[in-house]
Amino acid sequence: MSDSKNVIALVPAAGVSRRMGQPKLLMQLGNQRVIDHLVTSLVHPAVERVLVLVRPDDDELQAALRPYSHVDVITPPDSPAEMRESVSLLLKACERHHGGGWMLIPADSPWIEHRVLDRLIVAWRETPVNIVVPVHDGRRGHPTIFPASLNSEIELIPPDRGLNYLLHSRPERVVEVKCPEVSVLCDLDTPEDFERLKQMWKPESD
Repeated sequence: MSDSKNVIALVPAAGVSRRMGQPKLLMQLGNQRVIDHLVTSLVHPAVERVLVLVRPDDDELQAALRPYSHVDVITPPDSPAEMRESVSLLLKACERHHGGGWMLIPADSPWIEHRVLDRLIVAWRETPVNIVVPVHDGRRGHPTIFPASLNSEIELIPPDRGLNYLLHSRPERVVEVKCPEVSVLCDLDTPEDFERLKQMWKPESD
């Protein structure tokens, strides 16, 4: 049964990894692929479901996600051109779930620690009408929790702007949560990013 105190995790994963030079979500990080680390880290009591948007022609990624029972793979007829379109498609797909909010995790941010999720969920449950974003060393990172009450505003974001536009246009609705974990700033775009992550990687199970 859905719980308004829980969130739906939305993972846009329709990129083509141009700067990485190979499918970054299928790269090996320790004993698992990047996408495996991400979806297993989202097994959390407050995360009701994980919805991952994948390009319709990305057979390898679809196959990689198939074994995970807590994951719904969303494959639109056409590949979305931008992040905002991906999020809109994911929001439509999660309408059948009734969590009180949704958590946005870019697929190339695989280092999600449970203690970070715990902290963000506590902050969001205290102020469920607000956007909750982690901050490390003065920089905002991922994941970000959005209240369902702001869903309609996603479509109003200018076509050339990302979801950060919503944070900048609604500063009174943003709650920043300080996190000592550098993992909230993890972002995989280039081979250099991947090498840095491998150097810092400390899975919670270790």
